[in-house]
Amino acid sequence: MPTHTPEIISETTYQEIATSGKLGPTKHGYPAVIFHANDTVTKLWAKKTGWFSSSRWRPYSMRFIKNAELLKQEGIHTPEIISHMRIVRSHVYLVQYHSLPGKSIRELLEHHPEQVDIPSLAQYIYDLHEKGIIFRAIHFGNVIQISTGKYGLIDFTDVSFLKHPVPLTRRAANIATPLRYREDVKRIKESKLSDFLEAYLEILRRKIGDFDENVFTKTIEDRIRRRF
Repeated sequence: MPTHTPEIISETTYQEIATSGKLGPTKHGYPAVIFHANDTVTKLWAKKTGWFSSSRWRPYSMRFIKNAELLKQEGIHTPEIISHMRIVRSHVYLVQYHSLPGKSIRELLEHHPEQVDIPSLAQYIYDLHEKGIIFRAIHFGNVIQISTGKYGLIDFTDVSFLKHPVPLTRRAANIATPLRYREDVKRIKESKLSDFLEAYLEILRRKIGDFDENVFTKTIEDRIRRRF
């Protein structure tokens, strides 16, 4: 694991990195990610920060590296980080890492839905919650199916680590995140796969037993409505 202190690189070095791969969507003049042919990825944070922004003192790249460490300690599969950099005289930070082997759930839903096991995916999310982990970007594009029944996470800049299992209200808010993506939900239905929410609820019924299911589902519905 590289040091949290970034290596300072020149704009020329950055351009060499950028031209060595396929650029993702651009934000603030820089790509969010660069995909390289050797199965490595460069992730960039180029947000223009104000004097009182927390990211000025604790850059998102450092949060990303720290979260990778904490997730690995919890037995969660995450990419192996290679290097941490900052472009000279800028607030543009880069982290290079090895890609996780496998495909995202979103990719599988689009091309190979028969390979998606919704109950085991719901169990994976439940296990995260039991460990006190709230992965805020938990849509199906950020969950990688490494092999049958095994998953990993990417894009984990924003994660909360609680010292106890995640409370039900916060679980509901978290579960609402992947359900906001209509295309993913549509593909699940069209492929006649199990309903994701029902799969998670079934685990709660089995593990917890006595909880207010109506409040749980209403919280999810309210969160989804706020998005649109």
